[in-house]
Amino acid sequence: MQESDKVRAERVRTGQQYGAGQEGIDLFNMMDDALRCFQKYWLQFLLLIVIVTAVFIIYGNRQYVPQYQAKVTYAVNKTGDSDTDASIAQRLSNSISVVTKTGDFKDRLFADVEEENVNPNYVISSAYTDNSNLFSVTVTANNYNNANMLLDLLENMYPEWVAGSNGTIELQVVDRALAGENPVNGYSAMKQLVEGVLAGVILCLAIAALYAQLIRTVRKESDMKKITSKGCISLIPEIAVKKREKSKKQQLLLTNKRVDWGFKQSVQAAQLRIEKQMEQEHKQVLLVSSTLPQEGKSMTAVNLALAFMQHEKKTVLIDGDLRKPSVAEMLGMEEQKGLAEYLKGNAKVKEVLQKKGDLTVIQGGKVHGNISSLMDESRMEELMTFLKSEFDYVIIDTPPAYLFSDAAILAGYADCVLYVVRHDMAEIPQIEKGMESFIQEDKLLGYLINRSQKGFASYGKYGYGKYGYGKYGYGKYGKYQRYVDVKEDDMDTEDSL
Repeated sequence: MQESDKVRAERVRTGQQYGAGQEGIDLFNMMDDALRCFQKYWLQFLLLIVIVTAVFIIYGNRQYVPQYQAKVTYAVNKTGDSDTDASIAQRLSNSISVVTKTGDFKDRLFADVEEENVNPNYVISSAYTDNSNLFSVTVTANNYNNANMLLDLLENMYPEWVAGSNGTIELQVVDRALAGENPVNGYSAMKQLVEGVLAGVILCLAIAALYAQLIRTVRKESDMKKITSKGCISLIPEIAVKKREKSKKQQLLLTNKRVDWGFKQSVQAAQLRIEKQMEQEHKQVLLVSSTLPQEGKSMTAVNLALAFMQHEKKTVLIDGDLRKPSVAEMLGMEEQKGLAEYLKGNAKVKEVLQKKGDLTVIQGGKVHGNISSLMDESRMEELMTFLKSEFDYVIIDTPPAYLFSDAAILAGYADCVLYVVRHDMAEIPQIEKGMESFIQEDKLLGYLINRSQKGFASYGKYGYGKYGYGKYGYGKYGKYQRYVDVKEDDMDTEDSL
């Protein structure tokens, strides 16, 4: 099979096994993603609600126009027959809104009023009392004096208008109510506040729903099943070091007594599964990579090496990230000659083998950059042959596979690859691209989801605070700087679990 065929076959297996491509919306997962969106961006959502509420109050205050109403109620007396009079009253009531807008009616209404005293901000409406000869005419204006003046004009002029238009009809005033100083639509700041908050909440819900629809990152194991049919090795919980005040910065290591029990159990579970699988397939060399910086690959590699040692497996850890070597710092070792010096021919194998307790480490050495410019295939093959003869397991840490080719190059000397995926960080297409070369070479052992919301963790009040993040990020690599938003004063490691 061609390399591209292997990738295609893996996608087919994934689709067949997990139903990738099926249409439909998982409402439960959408709600879960929306809730996580609120949890992640709660401060931004709160600010948005405040802004929307303020806009509602300001806009409502500016658009508010007070309204004053004056009303007169008429009784129709024409035929003496109640049904006929009721029909006339209903017809007159229905025609008020149309008749009062005509030019002829307005000219008659304001015939005795100076033009400059006519306020056009008024509305004349009517309401009919069912099954009776009564109907009321209401004048609404933005000034109570104007409303009362219009009512007086209408009351004097309207009966004559009706008589002239409909024959002899007697309209009797049965009730009259003048406009008071208080508007009928009093302004309520509390109402505007409630409406603003409600509108802000609805907007936030809409944004969260859209986020749940558009999100393309990995939040759970089922998301990874859309990418590969390989299994999940372990879910590493979101956890941080329980640090006391004035104590030194702590690392997320199995050897650190202050590290949460759930974290240790997750790493131990991952090590046992990896060891069992590698033993069954007679493999020794494990490469650890990820899609983007700060997903936890380096700390995963270090802790897996420590876990293998705790199970009495002779293990060597290689820092293959020559761009940002961090293994020595994590383990508290002094920087010495490492892989870079060995590949350059400036150091022998035994000169780069260093001990940290029972663990053997090959540091990255002096920061160089792209490993391809240093790679001497004969020397690398010689190194791996020696290590496989002297150690039970070899673990190699690498730069992010999606951003750099270093991981793919080093994978040529590895038996299998463990892919670290941080919860809600890299997008699925990026992960697919990062995994592609490992799938082509049929070396993908499985994946590990880091900082999962599930797992053994009892993180509670020890959640990710100012501990557990890294200062060794890839912060100068173009658009991917947004993935490395760390503050050096608060951080510990380049990649944290």
